[in-house]
Amino acid sequence: TKNCQYLKDIKSQITASILPDLPYSAEVMQCAHEAGQEIMLHLPMEAHDNSDKYPEDYLLKTSMSPIKVDHLLAKILDKMPYVDGVNNHMGSKATEDKRLMGTVFKQLKYRGLFFVDSRVTNKSVCAPLAKQTGIPFTSRDIFLDNVNERKAIENQLAALVRLAKKRGKALAIGHDRSLTLQVIADRIPWLTEQGIEFVPVREYIRQ
Repeated sequence: TKNCQYLKDIKSQITASILPDLPYSAEVMQCAHEAGQEIMLHLPMEAHDNSDKYPEDYLLKTSMSPIKVDHLLAKILDKMPYVDGVNNHMGSKATEDKRLMGTVFKQLKYRGLFFVDSRVTNKSVCAPLAKQTGIPFTSRDIFLDNVNERKAIENQLAALVRLAKKRGKALAIGHDRSLTLQVIADRIPWLTEQGIEFVPVREYIRQ
């Protein structure tokens, strides 16, 4: 609920990416929707190396049949009506797999959703596959808070500004942490002074 308040305090457009089937998933989705923010599904996907324990069938895995992947994804999306797009949670193994990602992208196309590659592997097949499937697609440029300290996050925001000025636009991903949301809220006036405009990811892809 505290992070929900931070989300409402940020008046600029940011996109909330929400993990499915957690105790507060529906509540956070409702909060982000009420705050007028775009919402993505943070889709749990198989990693090459993962020591965390997840419930059975929580992660989409390369060993699953396309029918099973399609069914699990549909089940998640049917419970998340405000979702406008998807990005991968973990997924270093999954996003390298053409069969799995092809199945995911077909359903996203059917539902009119975009995909953001969180870029957790250099061998991702997502960009060419998204183009082939015909879905709106982009990938992450900067991680804001791999180091969970104010100065480090501020430095990453500065790197984001430099990249956006050089290239015309840039996309950052951060965790749902109080500090990350606080720093973003605090730095918005500075970012605006730098000429940075915040847009929903769908519009970002269109540009």
